[in-house]
Amino acid sequence: MKGHLYKVTLEHLQDAKGQAVDDSKLVFETRNHDDIFKIVEMMKGKMDIDETDAIAFAVGLKLFGEVMLNNRDVELFKQFKPHMTDFMKQLKKQ
Repeated sequence: MKGHLYKVTLEHLQDAKGQAVDDSKLVFETRNHDDIFKIVEMMKGKMDIDETDAIAFAVGLKLFGEVMLNNRDVELFKQFKPHMTDFMKQLKKQ
């Protein structure tokens, strides 16, 4: 499979009440046709959101978008594709 290979690690540090959470971790590898690090750098300062939100947004959007591309025959993704296309066009204008 072509594309950039990433290892994603998500650690749950605190619950909704601020209590520490131990040993809750997701780790997986995934591919993406884009260089996510370059996308993250482009997103910083592009929108009127803080840097942490920009990073989370860029990473989440790229992971979601790649899943949609890889599973374009799934009915839910077929229905959502026109909205995603419009959204991406608006985002690129920012």
